[in-house]
Amino acid sequence: MSLAVGRNGSGRQSFIRDALLVSFPALVVCVFLDFFSGVFLGKFFTLIRTRYPIILVILPGLMGMRGNIFGALASRFSTMLYLGEMEPSLRDRKVMRNIFLSIVLSLIPVIFLWTVGAIKVGDPGVAVAVLLIVFMSTVYASLILGYSTALVSIIPFKKGLDPDSVAAPVITSVADLITVPLLVGFMLLYPHRSQFALMTAVAVFLLLLLGWRAKLTKRDIENTRELLMVVGGLALLSSISGSLLESYSEVIEKTLIFSVMYPMVLDTTGNIGSIIGAKTSTKIHLGELEGLFSRSILLEIGTYTALAFPLALIGNLISIGVVRFLFGKTVGIVLPFILLYPFIVFVAMWVAYFTAILGDRLGLDPDNVTVPTITTLADILSTLFVVLVARLMV
Repeated sequence: MSLAVGRNGSGRQSFIRDALLVSFPALVVCVFLDFFSGVFLGKFFTLIRTRYPIILVILPGLMGMRGNIFGALASRFSTMLYLGEMEPSLRDRKVMRNIFLSIVLSLIPVIFLWTVGAIKVGDPGVAVAVLLIVFMSTVYASLILGYSTALVSIIPFKKGLDPDSVAAPVITSVADLITVPLLVGFMLLYPHRSQFALMTAVAVFLLLLLGWRAKLTKRDIENTRELLMVVGGLALLSSISGSLLESYSEVIEKTLIFSVMYPMVLDTTGNIGSIIGAKTSTKIHLGELEGLFSRSILLEIGTYTALAFPLALIGNLISIGVVRFLFGKTVGIVLPFILLYPFIVFVAMWVAYFTAILGDRLGLDPDNVTVPTITTLADILSTLFVVLVARLMV
């Protein structure tokens, strides 16, 4: 009971306290984590664009898809913890089941994304290489993300904090943190066929072991089927972001700053939208959702919109240092980015809020629908935003 009160808060002040003391520090940490991925993307952007352009078509969808699947897993863990359906322990059988199913789910949409990229680029040799690279990076990334999702859901819950305020943003940032480095790593490893084959064998063994220990139930498979339909459709939709990134890659490369800031922009927008989506989903499950335009949701969205300004400034400042470190060149504050970015976040939060409500009214589990949908749509919004600002700079 005390945990439920802590999650809902005793009044409007708790919303602001939650945003400032729980979500904002987590979001700032996520911004820093995103630039680890940004360093890899900026450093190898030219190599990817010239040798493996299909990866640029796949990349936004790949990042978003992992955020979708494991963000939804975090939302599902949170709901099960509050309802008492899952013990806050990594040894709980439901933890292993959900991790294994999420890994399987991560592999299937990769085929959709790769097909779009292969058709767009039209080079069979490159297409086969990229398929193997992306497949292997997905297996290892998903293993890391599965257990990371469980940890960032269970630890806050055990400490009396709301997992919905932390888990989805952190796990989507961890997804971005490891996606690009693993892609680059397997891209560089691919010419060394014996080492690549060994890593493949290890991955298959780990998947079989986890699947054997998970002991799936019929309900698990039904829930996975619903999420697969959502994620599969969103994977195709996310190819819009990838096509934009590949088409305007030269423009983004010329700005330098957005070649390293791109992961941060996508991730932060999806993170903030995921917070509102996860909170709304949990309220729906617990029967605590207030009116459609309640004062609480207006206050929460207003608070997070305001926090988007310092997050944009922090991201811009970090990217200045990264560009100087990577390329030895000087870039400055991008004022249009800082001023317009909160508007993108504002739109993303409202989309997340109504997606959770609409999903519930359509008879779908909002935990399976909301986070995947908002992170995908946030990727499209953010990519359009980055391209627009980059064109203004060139």
